[in-house]
Amino acid sequence: MKSQVTQKNSSQVDEVRKNSLLFILLRLDFIAMVIPVAVKIWGEAGLDFSQMLFLQGIFALSVVIFEIPSGALSDSFKRRYVLAGGYLLIAIASVCYGLGRSFAAFAISEAVFGMGLAAISGSDTGLLYDTLAYYGKEDRFKKIIGKSSTLAFIVAMVSLPISGVIALYSLRWPLFIIGIISGIKVVISLLMEEKERAKSQSIQKATKSALKTLFKSKFLIGVLLAFIAFSVAQRVAFWAYQPKLFSNGLNSLHIGLIFAGMNLVAAIGSWLFARIKEHHEDFLLLGFMILEIVSIFVLWYFDSLIILTTMFAVQLARGGRAPIISTMIQRKATSDLRATIVSIYSSIGNLLYFIVSLVFILFNTSLSVSLISMLILSIVIIIGFAGLVRNNRNGKKRKRKNNPFLLIY
Repeated sequence: MKSQVTQKNSSQVDEVRKNSLLFILLRLDFIAMVIPVAVKIWGEAGLDFSQMLFLQGIFALSVVIFEIPSGALSDSFKRRYVLAGGYLLIAIASVCYGLGRSFAAFAISEAVFGMGLAAISGSDTGLLYDTLAYYGKEDRFKKIIGKSSTLAFIVAMVSLPISGVIALYSLRWPLFIIGIISGIKVVISLLMEEKERAKSQSIQKATKSALKTLFKSKFLIGVLLAFIAFSVAQRVAFWAYQPKLFSNGLNSLHIGLIFAGMNLVAAIGSWLFARIKEHHEDFLLLGFMILEIVSIFVLWYFDSLIILTTMFAVQLARGGRAPIISTMIQRKATSDLRATIVSIYSSIGNLLYFIVSLVFILFNTSLSVSLISMLILSIVIIIGFAGLVRNNRNGKKRKRKNNPFLLIY
C-alpha cells in the first residue's frame, strides 16, 4: 500500500514537472528575431510608418476574429491540439513573410500570425494551470510563469543580436528560422499531458459565460484596463522605437544589441516581480502604468538617444506584468472558462489596437501625433484603473471588518 502511494506521488511529480518543462520550452521567445529586420523589410517594400502600424492592426484584427472562438474551442476540447495548431500557423506565416515582397503579402502573413497566436493564447496557460490544479499545486503557477517569462526574455536577448548579424547578410533568414522553430513547437505541444477536467458544453456557452464572469467583476475589469494600457499604448510606442533609433544613425545590428539588453532587463523584472505577494499586485500594476506613461512622454518629446533611458527602464514593467496579470486572471477563472476569459482580454486589446491603427492610417498621422495620442489614452486608463483599485481595496476592508477570519482577494 505504501509503495502504491509512493508511486502515485512520484507520477504526480513527474507529470507536473513534464508539463512545466514543456510549457517553458514553448514560451521561449524566438519570434523576437523578427524585431531587428521587420522595419527594414517594410522599408524596402516602400511602407511608411502609418502602413507599418496598420500591418500590426491587421494582425490585431485577426486575433480579435479568432481569439474567442479558439479560446472557447480550447475550453471545450483538447487544449494541446489547439496549441499545436497555433504553432503550425505561426510556422506557415513566418515562411510566407520571408517570401513576401509587398504590403498585400505582409498583410496576409500578419493575419495568419494572428490566427496562430490566437490559438496559443489561453491554451498554454490554461493547460498548465489545469495540471497544477488537478494535483492541488496552483500556488506554483505564478513562479512557473515568472520562470518561463525570464527564460523567454533571455532567449530573446541572445537571439536578437544573432538575428541582427544574420540580417547583415540576409534580411529574411531570421523569419525562416522562426518558421523552423515553430514547427518544432508543434511536436512539443503534442507531448504535453492533459488531464480530464471540466469542459464547456459548447463554444457559444463558453463565450457567454466568460463574458458574464468578466463584466460582473470589478476586479477583472480593473485587470482589463491594465491589459489595454499594455496592449495598445505600449505596442504603438514599441513600433516607434526603431524609426527613432534608425534616425540616430543606428543599424540592424545595433538594434539587435539594444533589444537584447532590453530583454535582459525584462528578464530581471519577470524574475523579481513574480515573487511579489498577492495583496501588492494591483499597486504594482499601477506603478507599471505610471512608468509606461513616462516612457511614452520621453519617446514623444526627445529625438536623441536619451530615449534609451526610459526604453530600458520600462522593460521592468514589461517583464513583471506577464506573471502578475496571468495569475490574477487564472485565480478568478474556472477550468471550463480559463482560455475563453484570456481570449476575451486579448480580443478587446487587439480590437482597440486595430481601431487605433485604422484611425492613424486614415488620417495619415505622424509618429509624433501617434505617440501623444497614446500618452493621453494611457492617462485616461490609469485614472479609471486607480479608481477601481481604490474601490476594490475599500471593499476588502469592509468585508474583513465584518468577518476578520475571512481571507479575501
